[in-house]
Amino acid sequence: MGNENGTENKQTISYLIKSTIRNLSILVAVFLLFIACALYLFTRYTSVVNNGGIVRGGSQRVVKLVLAGSDESAGVSVVDTNLTNIKNAMHVGNFVSSRNDVDDYWNGTIKTDIASYKSTGDSSALIADSETFFKMTNQMVSDAQSVVNVIAYFMYFVLIAFFIVAFLIFRNIKKLFDIRVVEPLANLETNLDSLATGHLSEEISYDREDEIGRLYDQLNSMSDNILAYIKDIEENLNLMADGDLVTESGMTYMGDYIPIQNNISHIRDSLSTEFKSMDSLADHVAASAVEVSKISQALAEGAVSQADSLQDLRKKIQITLKENKKVDDYVDDVRNSSGLTSNSVEKTREQMDRAVRAMADISTASEEIRNIIKSLNEITDETSLLSLNASIEAARAGEAGKGFAIVAENVRKLADETSQSTESIAQLIETALASIAKGTNIVNDAADSLNDITSNTESVDKIINKLNEQSKAQYELMVEIDKLSTSIFDVVNGNSAVSEECAASSSELSSYSDNLKTSVGKFHTS
Repeated sequence: MGNENGTENKQTISYLIKSTIRNLSILVAVFLLFIACALYLFTRYTSVVNNGGIVRGGSQRVVKLVLAGSDESAGVSVVDTNLTNIKNAMHVGNFVSSRNDVDDYWNGTIKTDIASYKSTGDSSALIADSETFFKMTNQMVSDAQSVVNVIAYFMYFVLIAFFIVAFLIFRNIKKLFDIRVVEPLANLETNLDSLATGHLSEEISYDREDEIGRLYDQLNSMSDNILAYIKDIEENLNLMADGDLVTESGMTYMGDYIPIQNNISHIRDSLSTEFKSMDSLADHVAASAVEVSKISQALAEGAVSQADSLQDLRKKIQITLKENKKVDDYVDDVRNSSGLTSNSVEKTREQMDRAVRAMADISTASEEIRNIIKSLNEITDETSLLSLNASIEAARAGEAGKGFAIVAENVRKLADETSQSTESIAQLIETALASIAKGTNIVNDAADSLNDITSNTESVDKIINKLNEQSKAQYELMVEIDKLSTSIFDVVNGNSAVSEECAASSSELSSYSDNLKTSVGKFHTS
């Protein structure tokens, strides 16, 4: 960033980084230049060493070919070529003089000895001079290698010097960055941790006018703005907590904080609407509680009526069972009497008449039981209707009526069970009446048969046996009816207990409504 004069502020971190990079670039460029030159010389002089080695080995090969009588021209050409290549390749050290000595000795002595050997066949001079030439080439290679070693040592020195200088520079850079960047950022991190834990009122200080200093200033400004928003939100929440859902603060929110202000207004409006609805709901719950109380009273009265009817039913059933037992006794007497002589026919007829009258009494009692069952069905239907009304009222009461809704559902189930039990009893009564009618017909047939007992004794015995079987079946039906009446009585007692629960729920609902009205009355919504 530039200052007012267009020049860069030397206190900024960006200037520090740029100057550091510039100095490092100069250092690296100088180092790379030295390394490039050294590598060039090292590569070139290494090839000189290699070519010198080829001259040394090639000259020995040429001598061996000559002594063997083979063509040595190719080997001589290789030696000449490599001597030419290294002629101007190195101009430092003792290599120049040793290379010239090797070249002169090769052209002036070795080649002459080769020609002399070919003409005279004497190899002593060639062998002796080749040994001398080998030593001279060794010296030439050693001189070249010395120069290469010097260059290598120079490169090692430059590398070491570079790393030392780089180490010192980077150490100073690190120290400078610790002072200018790391320590301020560490302090800033500590301050940010404090801000993150909610300490927005703490001032963040920094004395340099650089990027971090501007960052400190921006964080201070941001902290002040956030603190102002928090205080405004706190003020709004305190107003709402005190029950004031009308008054709004005058602060204007900016940027991404605008939705917060909108949401606070929306919360205030929503709470106001909800409390108005809750006030209306409290009135509605109170009305529902009264209605539920009436329904509970009606359920209790219905349960008492059902209990009375069932007591009458059970008494009638006991009477019917006693009469049915009499019929069994009469039938046994008839069967015992049916085997007597004609002098006992009149007595048997009287016993049959008593059986007919007992059957008629059972039929009358069964009719009365049928009427009681009809009354129970009417009470059960009324109980089902009351449970339906109770469920509707519980639904209108909402969350507050959930407990009562469960009670109403239990009432409905008990009413269904009662209806099913009374229907079973009604079916058994119909079966019993049919059995009574069939038994009456059998008794009448038996009475008619006694008029001619002498000729129809066997027929009467069969009829009496059928009557005995029918009487036992009828007795079993009445016992089953007695068991079902006991079950219905238990259900009715359950209805009575449920009605008490309904009364308790209505009382609780009324209390809840009063508490809700009191709580809602603490808030000002208009």
